[in-house]
Amino acid sequence: MMNSKAPSRPLWLPVLLVAAALAYRVAKLKFGMSDVIPNFGPWMALAFAGSMLMPRALAWWVWPVLFVCCDLIIGTGQIAEVWTVYACYAVAALAGGRLRNRSSVLLTLGGTALGSFMFYIVTSTQAWFVSPFYAKTLAGWSLALTVGNPAYPPAWIFGMNALVSDLGFALLLVVAYNGEALVRRLGTLPVIRREALLSA
Repeated sequence: MMNSKAPSRPLWLPVLLVAAALAYRVAKLKFGMSDVIPNFGPWMALAFAGSMLMPRALAWWVWPVLFVCCDLIIGTGQIAEVWTVYACYAVAALAGGRLRNRSSVLLTLGGTALGSFMFYIVTSTQAWFVSPFYAKTLAGWSLALTVGNPAYPPAWIFGMNALVSDLGFALLLVVAYNGEALVRRLGTLPVIRREALLSA
């Protein structure tokens, strides 16, 4: 019988994932790897799935603060320009933290996918709003969501890459969570948590 709450877990996995995410971020921004696979990264998965699956000792706000601090240390110089990015991560992390006791495989992956989609809509809308390239019309907004600026890869490619990477990293978190649970003989993450659906 599964426990209704996530089992108590050590902090070694979150620390390892944070270190890996920071190394990846540095490689992308400092060593020109951002063009290899545009918009491919673990951040939304860490924000939502990380907040949902990690120990309570790791508060939800750790992820958005980490993202901002990482960019400040690297020196991207874009903190003010991309504030909506950090806002999206903060909302996703808050949602993941609030759903921690109702976690399941489907909720983790579904919530991550929803966060990825909303991130795409919000950031594309911001680009449409601030860029002089786009007409401030419904057609201009549609252009920002699909084709984008011809100087860059199509916007939908960015969205698809983000969705694939977010789901991939979220699945990795689920596998790590259940793998540790099996080793420690704790309750694994169920595919779906029926009691959470009934109480929703």
